Amino acid sequence: MSNSRLNNDEVVTGATFLKTNFLADREEIQEVFQEFDINYEKDYLAQIDTVKKLDRKFAKTKQQVSASQALYKFSDTISTEMNVVSFKFKSAGVDTTLITAVKKDLKKLNIEGAVEKITELSQVVADNKVALQPKGITPDYPIRLIEKGEKLLDLNAQQNKLMDEGEKMTHANQKEYNKLRKMVSKITAAGKIVFKDDKRAYFYSLRKLIQRMRAPEKGKDSKEE
Repeated sequence: MSNSRLNNDEVVTGATFLKTNFLADREEIQEVFQEFDINYEKDYLAQIDTVKKLDRKFAKTKQQVSASQALYKFSDTISTEMNVVSFKFKSAGVDTTLITAVKKDLKKLNIEGAVEKITELSQVVADNKVALQPKGITPDYPIRLIEKGEKLLDLNAQQNKLMDEGEKMTHANQKEYNKLRKMVSKITAAGKIVFKDDKRAYFYSLRKLIQRMRAPEKGKDSKEE
């Protein structure tokens, strides 16, 4: 990723870093570039506040990650369990085609398809209980399979709901992040011109601003190229 572009999760921090210098220097910048008047300053501060509020909604994306991880983990658990069940089916002489189909659907995250087949599998287990119980398949296993399928559907529904909300939020709010990002770029570009022979030019270098922001986490990025 380019070192001269603010990521969404860096926009507010970068704009805030720049704010102190911009507010102090704005009138001097305005002498050269008239558009940087008091109204621009107000718009800039208001845009920082707008994106700050959107950043607080970032917790939703963390919920999305958690929901996805829960679904993937449970899918993997069932897939691993199917390996054991398949071994017991083979030992009992019961066809394993349906188990293979369940595993394929789980791998593709075709949750609804997998649950449909898990429901069918529960009936196969019930129909072959005499052959399967000596191999370690307990009498309550068909019911437990149904319960696992229901849990898969619940986890899938939670993930889909959060993903839908997140997609709507991203499309609706990206323009706000872009607007603040462009304001930061415009201010730094103007500041570099106005203060080209002044030590303050350092604070209007977008590259150096980003390096300063990332320095605590990415020591290498803090070195000037």
